[in-house]
Amino acid sequence: MQAGNDIAAMGTAERARTDAGIDPRYYQEGERWEKSVYRSVAASRGVWRTVAVLLAAALIAMVGLLWATLPLRTFDVVVLEVDRTTGYVEASRPLREAGNLTQNEAVTRANIVRFLRARETYDPKSLRDNFDLASLYSTGKAADDLANTFSGANPNNPVKLYGADTIVSVAVKSIIFLNEQTAAVRFSTTRTSRGASTETRHWVANVRFRYTSEPMRNDWRFDNPLGFQVTEYRRDQETVITGESQ
Repeated sequence: MQAGNDIAAMGTAERARTDAGIDPRYYQEGERWEKSVYRSVAASRGVWRTVAVLLAAALIAMVGLLWATLPLRTFDVVVLEVDRTTGYVEASRPLREAGNLTQNEAVTRANIVRFLRARETYDPKSLRDNFDLASLYSTGKAADDLANTFSGANPNNPVKLYGADTIVSVAVKSIIFLNEQTAAVRFSTTRTSRGASTETRHWVANVRFRYTSEPMRNDWRFDNPLGFQVTEYRRDQETVITGESQ
């Protein structure tokens, strides 16, 4: 037992002599190395966290951009109307609050149709009313042309051509806006006379128009509340005359 204690005491003394012989800078260098390794690992983790956050943000941004740029796939039903006589094809458009056919455009279309029907319709019973309405919607060259058409000195005056036994009705087919103040109108006129065959003609008219805020009589304002005016009107025949028995 005493021998064992002596051996242990000798080992402790030997380690003490060994530790006393080691340079203290060895431990300092080891401590600095450990701290540098720790700092390197911590910095590396911070960099990877930053990279991960940036990649996640970029991925979210790409998904959002993709969602915003790719339109949803929808299917709209479009009605195509084909003119049996001319073969002209037109797509019918719905009236939407912010869609294809705006409310302002719809109002202008309605005004053009009212003018054209009053201008081209011939009915002895409503001749004066149609002429007054067409005059209300006309100004400038269009008004002069209308006055010359129904002038007593004009040999082609509709009153002289058709008389009291003929009616010419108008059917508007389509309206296409060429610009903000010009429209192309496709329409047909059907002449019906007593004791004669029905005659149908197809036309294309160019209508230049504007809206004016000039003062207007109240009774005129009832028929033309927005001050719609046609400045130029010209029609050309689209196809040859077609006749069909009454």
